[in-house]
Amino acid sequence: MSRIIIHFCFFLVTTTVGCQALSTQMVLPASHELFSVAPMMGHTNRHYHYFFRLLSQKAHLYTEMIPATQIVSLANDDNSQKRLDDLLRTHTPLTLQLGGNDAKALGQACRIVSQFYVYTGVNLNCGCPSNAVSGRCGGAALMEFPEKVATIVDVMKQNLSEEMELSVKHRLGIANFATYDRQKDIQTNSDDDVFQSCWQFAKAITDSGAVTKLQVHARLALLGDIPSDDNESSSSLWIPNSHDTPKKDNIKIDHKRQQYQAQKRARLATIHNRSIPPLRPKVIYQLAEALPHICFVTNGGVQCLKDVVSHKNIMGAMVGRAVINHPCSFATADDLWGGAPRKTYPTRGQVLEEYADYCAREEERVFQWITKPSMQETLKRRLVAVPFTLFWNEPGNNAYQRRIRKLIRRPQRHSSSQILRAALAEVPRDIQDKVVSEYFSESANDDNYSQYNLRSGPLQRSIL
Repeated sequence: MSRIIIHFCFFLVTTTVGCQALSTQMVLPASHELFSVAPMMGHTNRHYHYFFRLLSQKAHLYTEMIPATQIVSLANDDNSQKRLDDLLRTHTPLTLQLGGNDAKALGQACRIVSQFYVYTGVNLNCGCPSNAVSGRCGGAALMEFPEKVATIVDVMKQNLSEEMELSVKHRLGIANFATYDRQKDIQTNSDDDVFQSCWQFAKAITDSGAVTKLQVHARLALLGDIPSDDNESSSSLWIPNSHDTPKKDNIKIDHKRQQYQAQKRARLATIHNRSIPPLRPKVIYQLAEALPHICFVTNGGVQCLKDVVSHKNIMGAMVGRAVINHPCSFATADDLWGGAPRKTYPTRGQVLEEYADYCAREEERVFQWITKPSMQETLKRRLVAVPFTLFWNEPGNNAYQRRIRKLIRRPQRHSSSQILRAALAEVPRDIQDKVVSEYFSESANDDNYSQYNLRSGPLQRSIL
């Protein structure tokens, strides 16, 4: 009954337009995941958490996926305590996402986190299709073994404190990359088969009561290697010594090229998994009806707050790429929870100035124990990458991004705060003074947005 009330309240909240005039009569607890930022490797680190909290105080945030074995290994090494503290350092309430397939290691990681660190909950990654994760029988590959996942979540729950929530993020199902046919999948409209498969997995991992909330990416996960390109040359280099067929001893392996090609295939697999399998949000609605005691959060295809509030039959929506690529369009997310609308919002210039102050403090703290220049430069790159799209689609954005890219080429000469403030000077004053709640309303698929990756460069890679 409580879950039905939650959904009814969410329906009342989302009946207004643009989330700017939400009802003040219905207030939902901040613990309800109406809007959340999906865990994304290379993006949702602690620096991003600090930055996004300047825009929203109530949005649910997740860490990057952290391998459970990494936490256990660092905890068992007396010389690595500082590294562990830095890895699990938090600025704000958020959920820790763990990766792995070993119940013992995941249980130990949960116990360590529960005893020594402050998190609102722990999330198990059963949805990442990347070869680097699924190739080790983690991520989406775990969906093939629901009984094993059920055992894992039971062990994890036993090692968490009572106030910490355990959830699982997964896909609708899995398919083989080599044999999957998108056109056939669309033509057959096999939502019923997908629902049945996903329902069996969801039921198996929630039957014990350890898990009460599921974040479901409304697509299948395509596992395995992408079919190779016939035009791509071999990674092996032949050292010729005659016109005859080369012998095995004459083959020299170019390991650096092989590693590059493996990384390229892994990235392509991740990109294809966001576009090739069709979205099936209705399947998640069916799951919510079939398992009314479980709270469901949808993920996939959400581009703006209007898309968030369009999901009325479930608890809420999780946003990934869109919130990274144009963060200000989600600055009014706090109004989703109801109550009195937020009266004032910071300007874009104020957000960047406050984040630049944070960068200065972070460098001062970390550089006390990290003295290797290459590691210091890596930290600077991560810091300046976070607000790279703060002025997206505003006058001065291109000059702002060019300035960051130019200065970060020689990070030893400048601090991250100096780089950001120098880039801010490229933005017109009226744009700096523009509040973050005023954002562009065009579709994320317009011509300007489609050219985003041509301007972003490798510093803040487009994750379309």
